[in-house]
Amino acid sequence: MKKTLIYSLSLAVFLLVGCRDESLNPNKPWEPGVHGWGVFDGVAETGKANIAANAKNFPLTGQDAAKIDFKIRWVSLDNQLSVNKVVIKIEMRESYTDPDGNPKVASLGVKTVKTIDAPAGNRQWNSFSITPAEVYNLFKDATVKYDKVKDVKVFENPDRPRPAGARLQGAKTGAAADAFVVTWELTTSTGLVFKVWNEDSICLDPTPVSQANANCRLNFTVR
Repeated sequence: MKKTLIYSLSLAVFLLVGCRDESLNPNKPWEPGVHGWGVFDGVAETGKANIAANAKNFPLTGQDAAKIDFKIRWVSLDNQLSVNKVVIKIEMRESYTDPDGNPKVASLGVKTVKTIDAPAGNRQWNSFSITPAEVYNLFKDATVKYDKVKDVKVFENPDRPRPAGARLQGAKTGAAADAFVVTWELTTSTGLVFKVWNEDSICLDPTPVSQANANCRLNFTVR
C-alpha cells in the first residue's frame, strides 16, 4: 500500500511538472535589449552635467550660423544585440497664452532630424549636430489653434512675430522660449526597434556615471 501511494504521488508530480505548458507561464524569461546614452557634446562630464536640461541652447541671435553638438552611443549590457541604425528625433514646443489668459504649451510634433546608419559599436560614441535652420525647416508649416478655432502657422503668427535670422523665439512677456526635446530610436540587426524605455531605471538612470549609463531624452531651449 505504501509503495502504491509513493508511486501515485510521484506520477502526479511528474504529470504536473512534465506536462506544464510553458507558453502559459506568466513569468517570462528576460529578453535581450539595448538602450542609448545621449549627451550634449563639449560639456564637462562632471557627474551627469552633460545631460542636464539646457546644458546647451540655441542662441537668441545669429541662429543662421548656430548649432548644438551632441554625442550618442548605444549600449547592450549582455552583448546579445547589435544596433545598425540610430534615428534622432526632435519635438518642438511653443508656449503661448490662450484667449482666457491661461498659459499653454503646444507640441508641434515629433520629427526625424538625423539618421545615423551603421553607427559605431557597443558603447562607442557617434557625433551629430542640430541647427536652428534644420529645426525651422522641419516645423515651418506647423500650425496651432491659438484662439481654439483657427489654425495659424506658428512662424507666421502676428501676435508673436519672429525676426529674420532668429526664427526660433526666446522668452517674451507672457510666453516662455521655444523648447525642444531630442529623443532616439535604436534598430538592431535583428529588426527589433527600441524607442520606449522604463522611466525610472532607464530614462532617469539613478546609477553613477559609467559605461552602462542610459537616458531617453535631452531638453534645451532658446537663450
